[in-house]
Amino acid sequence: MKTTENRIFIVGASGHGSVAADAARHAGREVVGFLDSFKPTGQVVRGIPILGHPDNLADLLKRHDVRRLFLGISDNWTRQQVAAKLRAAVPDFELTSILHPQSVVATDVVLGPGTLVLAGAIINTGCLIAENCIVNTKASLDHDGEMRSCASLLPGVTTGGNCVIGECACVCVGAILSHKVSIGDHAVVGAGAVVLHDVPPCSLAYGVPARVVRSRQPGERHF
Repeated sequence: MKTTENRIFIVGASGHGSVAADAARHAGREVVGFLDSFKPTGQVVRGIPILGHPDNLADLLKRHDVRRLFLGISDNWTRQQVAAKLRAAVPDFELTSILHPQSVVATDVVLGPGTLVLAGAIINTGCLIAENCIVNTKASLDHDGEMRSCASLLPGVTTGGNCVIGECACVCVGAILSHKVSIGDHAVVGAGAVVLHDVPPCSLAYGVPARVVRSRQPGERHF
């Protein structure tokens, strides 16, 4: 059944936005269209039209009778900046989360708005997920874990219990975090790393076991 509550826009029509759109459809959501800053209005991506530029959000929400929005932007810093810009321009839109029906989310998990949980992902009991996070395909966050605003676990990441992923931090494909490890704000853990100790904010760590190899700046792309 189509309802206003079920209708969503997705900002970003590239790979991550397309994955989010597919997950939304599997969850029974109606993806009315993409909004994109780089692709032309009228182009069709994965069978979904690009309806306009995000700068025209207020008009597009009204024109298409949509209230809910998802940010299909994979880069954590960019997603955070776009969210702030859109909220300043259009304060009353609603960020919506997308949970693929083949994900497993414990009943007591606190899930912030704008978060994406993809197929095969597992979020165990006691976890706290802030707004605009990504738990990608087959990633898992074990019991009592925390993801702060705009953090991401990429495909196949495994964490032990009581781990903390800082604001805008990214744990890349296939990395493993031992129990009680904290990843600092704006830090990046490289693909396949095995993290046994905390990773400081604004740093890049990789290897087996993972070691900090250099510092990085907020806003530096993480892949």
